[in-house]
This record gives sequence, C-alpha cells and structure tokens, in this order.
Amino acid sequence: MIFLICLISVLCIVTGVIFCKPHLGLVFVIVCLPFEGKIESDCVTFYPLEAILTIFVFICIYKYIVGAQCFKNMWLVYCCIPFVLCILLSSIKSKEFSLTVKEAVRWLELFLIYYLTINLINNERKMKIILYSMVLTLAIVSICGIINYLGDPLTAQLERRRASSFFGNANVLVGYVNLIIPVLFGMLITSRCLWEKVTLSAFTVLAVSIFIFTFSRSGWISLTLAMIVVFFLVQTKKRSIFFLAMFFTIFVIAIISLITKDNFIYRLLLTRNYLERIIMNHLIGYDMLRGNLFFGIGVGNYPLLIQEYTDRSVLILTNLHSLYLQVFVETGIIGLCAFAFWLVCIIKYLIAALVYLAKPEKYNLFIGLMGGVIVYLINNFANVLTVHGIHLQWGIILGLAVVLTQFRESETCPVTV
Repeated sequence: MIFLICLISVLCIVTGVIFCKPHLGLVFVIVCLPFEGKIESDCVTFYPLEAILTIFVFICIYKYIVGAQCFKNMWLVYCCIPFVLCILLSSIKSKEFSLTVKEAVRWLELFLIYYLTINLINNERKMKIILYSMVLTLAIVSICGIINYLGDPLTAQLERRRASSFFGNANVLVGYVNLIIPVLFGMLITSRCLWEKVTLSAFTVLAVSIFIFTFSRSGWISLTLAMIVVFFLVQTKKRSIFFLAMFFTIFVIAIISLITKDNFIYRLLLTRNYLERIIMNHLIGYDMLRGNLFFGIGVGNYPLLIQEYTDRSVLILTNLHSLYLQVFVETGIIGLCAFAFWLVCIIKYLIAALVYLAKPEKYNLFIGLMGGVIVYLINNFANVLTVHGIHLQWGIILGLAVVLTQFRESETCPVTV
C-alpha cells in the first residue's frame, strides 16, 4: 500500500512537471531508459519507461488540441511513413496479437520520440538540458556498472566477468554507452568553460571505463568505426584537441586493459563461436523467408516460428541479433527497402547539414551527435537494440542533430526562432 501511494505521488509530480514544461518529458524518458525493466511490489507491477511515455504523449496531445503547443516541424518524419505502412501490412500475418502490437509499438515509439524532440527543443538552453541529462544518466549507469563488475563474487571466473549495470546484458549496455560517447566528445570540444571541460573529461573516463568492462567485440568495433568517421569530420583547427582527447582515452583503456588482461584474452578466444552464431542466425533468417520474400513472416512472429527452424532456439529465441536481418525477415524485401529509404534520407540530410554548419561554433557538437547516429546504425549489424529501448535514446540524438541545423535557418523552422 505504501509503495502504491508513493508511486502515485511520483507520477502526479512527473505529470505536473511535464504539463508545465513539456520538453522535460524528454529528460524523464532519458532517465528511465536504463531502468526499462519492471518494478514489482506485492501485486503491483510498474514499467517506468512505458508509464512516462504514456503520460508524455497524452500531455502533448492535449497541448496540441488546445493550441498551447505547436507541432509543425516535420523534417524526416515523412520519410518513415513507407516503413510504418510496411509494418502495418506485415501485422496482417500476426499469429499472436500481443507480440505483434509490442513490436509495432517499439517502432512507433522511435518515430514519436523523434517527432517530439524536433518540436519541443526550440532553443539552445533546452538542448543543453537534454544533453546534460544524457551525460548525467550515463555517469550513473557507468558508476553502477563499474561497481557491478568489480564487485562480482565469481572470483574463480574473473575472465568471464562483464559489466551489465541496469541493463542485465553487456551487449545492450555497450550499445547504450556507444551512443553517448561521441556526443560527449562533441560537447568536450565545443565547451569553453574550464569547469565544464573538467566535468566532461571525468564523465568521459567513466564512460570509457564501463565501455571496456563490457568486453563486447561488436560494441568496440562499432564505436571505433564511428569515431574514425567523426575524427575526419572535425574541423582541422580542432583536430589537435580531439586527438589529445582520443590519446587520453586510449591511455585510460591501456591501463584498464592491464587489469583485465585475462578477460580480454578469453573474449578473443571466443571469436570463432561468435562468428558461427552470426552465420547460423543468417541461415535461419533466410530459411524463414522462403515463401515470404516480399512481405516477410510478419512483425512479432519470429519467437513463435523459430522453433520450427532450429533445435538450438534457446540461443536466438528473442531476435536474430541483427536489426537489418530482423527487419528483412519480419517485413520482407519491401519492408527492408522502405527501411533503407528512411536511413538514406537521414544520412543524406545530415551530410547536407554539414554545409550549413561549416562555420558556426556548434559544428563540432553536431559532429558528435552525428557520431551517435552512425554508431547506432553500425552496432545494429550485430544487435537488435530496439528490443531494449535504446532506440529511443537514438531518436532523441537524431532529433537534436536536426534541430541544431535548424537553429541556423529560421526560414526552415519558424517555431524555433
């Protein structure tokens, strides 16, 4: 009873805050992302992220109806409509309504959070609030993850330790951390105040530490590739600072690696098994597409059909460990083409935005946000991060990148001026 009363009180406070300042709804979503799981007490089960999103959406709908908030910014929203239609068409093949709705809602949440971000963040002060809420949440996740790793009682199996923090899975944790590390570098280069640089540097060390402790090969590769792209996009005069930041990070990695040498070697020895699992996932996916090439097997049907195609379904029961393969299998070649069209529009817009932001100070922050967008796309070759809600963080980062370009062009988005 006490838990229920406290829960209702907190929800009322959150509702009041979002009603007065709708952009703070994005902050609550960011804070809830690491705690995506459920909280249980007696007969009460509470899902923090879903509750915050529901409150947030209903308040925004109310604000739109009464005319208190304008939602006219539609950049890149139209590009996702073909993919949404493919998801809805694929839902016709549903074998279990609840699973289909769950998968469809995950995609709709991504498009919705992006849409709300580009409409609610209309000045640099609000953007700074969102950025620092991401960084502070990452710091909390990193500290808890480091404690989780160092405090593991399995001392006899040190080489099997992996930090998971609140996510319960190291690969998911590294997918979350990877998104924000490029943004941290962008903020570090853009910042002017000494105290801000020191604070961001400390957060960067925490983020890199937990990044190493996850021992995720896919996470390491995706962030490395994304940071290489970011390095070449950073303005020439800033590359020296960026290089020093990267050198400092590598130094921290080297120190941590000495402590975790056995674990590092153990993970490298598992590479063959890792590649075999990837190959197995693709073969199963292609087998499932036979007879369903154009429209796929249907959104949400994978967990129900997987047992018909393999006896080792325990290893791959949740998803195919590749977002693009998952989209291909569930929505077919038509859905994959629509999904690729949406991604091409995103990349094309971001690259074109580099021309508009070639001179302003915020260019390097935009590059950091762009790095977060890129690392998510790369990391999803080996993971399906939509399952864990990390796609919402990506939607916010993508929205901030779009908004940042529109600060420079008042005719593009009059609401932001």
